[in-house]
Amino acid sequence: MNDVPATEKRIPGYVGSILELLEKEGHKAYVAGGAVRDIVLGTVPHDYDVATSARPEETLDIFKRAGIPYYDNGIKHGTVTAITEDGNVEVTTFREDGAYSDLRRPDEVSFKTSIEEDVKRRDFTINAMYMDADGVIHDPEGGQADAANHIIRTVGDPAARFEEDALRILRGIRFCSRLGFDIEPNTLLAMETHCEELKKISGERIAAELIGIVTGRYAPQAIRTGWKVMSVIIPEIALCRGFDQRSEYHDRDVLEHTLDVLSEIPFVEGLGRDPELAMAALFHDLGKPECFVLDEEGTGHMKGHPLVSEEIAERVLTGLKCSKQFVTNVCLLVKLHDTYLKPTRIRVHKFMCQYPMDILNKLKILQRADILAHSPLGLERMSRLEELNRISEELIASGAVFEIKDLDIDGKDIIALGVKEGPEVGAVLYQVFYSYLEERCPNNKDALLNEARRFISTKSV
Repeated sequence: MNDVPATEKRIPGYVGSILELLEKEGHKAYVAGGAVRDIVLGTVPHDYDVATSARPEETLDIFKRAGIPYYDNGIKHGTVTAITEDGNVEVTTFREDGAYSDLRRPDEVSFKTSIEEDVKRRDFTINAMYMDADGVIHDPEGGQADAANHIIRTVGDPAARFEEDALRILRGIRFCSRLGFDIEPNTLLAMETHCEELKKISGERIAAELIGIVTGRYAPQAIRTGWKVMSVIIPEIALCRGFDQRSEYHDRDVLEHTLDVLSEIPFVEGLGRDPELAMAALFHDLGKPECFVLDEEGTGHMKGHPLVSEEIAERVLTGLKCSKQFVTNVCLLVKLHDTYLKPTRIRVHKFMCQYPMDILNKLKILQRADILAHSPLGLERMSRLEELNRISEELIASGAVFEIKDLDIDGKDIIALGVKEGPEVGAVLYQVFYSYLEERCPNNKDALLNEARRFISTKSV
């Protein structure tokens, strides 16, 4: 952990003013939750939440009289959000949650007067610390010790915490991915025992946690630890664990290879990994067990696994209600990850015309990560990838075009040659573009028009 900020530097002015306002009205108020965790870990919080003894209607009244703008859309659960120039502050009444019949949100909330009662309902000890207006940290559940020891542990009985809110199971794995902490054994056991309850949680909430897991700095470690839980969402993970590929190009089982690929996807401080790339790395080989066959010499072959893996990705991500574009992009990367063309300028140019440039750029990263996760023999493919990348970069630098609309002629030029308006114009442009890709003519108007005339003279258009 980094150094913990001194007490006087822990609370920014806009948050301190909210605490002071509530306390002047006779209420208790503390910074609670994630901000305190971040401070203990030596990082700067992105936002601050306040817990208070003031009931929500009292908080509303205080803000109104003080002229502070607010949102009250969380008031049912005791939350009123103060809007300030420096940032929003969620202010939530001390509470005790009732039963969780949907395993996600409490059916009812009881408001309490004690911060000690409030923190007992929180998920993990590292999130159950709170800080007073003087910057003094209070830690009734041992969060500072667990943070120092890099441990994720539930507040109280882990089974009870996960029975209240099954999404906490994935949340724990996400913290493992973000922080690199170990999950305390009893907490992990309870996660595995109750993970089937995740099937009752909405797809959107599962997807948000899954993206948080795969984009975290320590994602491979987290998935390795929580593979049983992850397999409830993606059953193929369990099939890949321990699956021997029986290939001299691989020295790891399918799951370990997958985690090695994920570890090679670049992590950017403050941003994490690119979500589409990270998700594609997770899914890229999950179809291998289904495709696996042994030849007479005992060597494994998994022909067609990119398409099967693509189908798995589409099924899972669509079921989790991910955006259509996200699903499309991830599936495309999975489908193409094992595509290595003959490295010629014409082949590469044609390939680049089929897909968006951002997908092609991400594909280079995914393929490099995949190769690095092979055995030393499998690394031989790197030279092919580097040659393909060199050709693609030369094409871009030379001003090559990748779409018909970027040619130096357009439909009006074709009509001027005597072709009737309609689909015939597009057919001529397509043929001219194809000739350009075949390097039969350069992309200049005169040459393209001559190619168009040649095609028109041989066809009835």
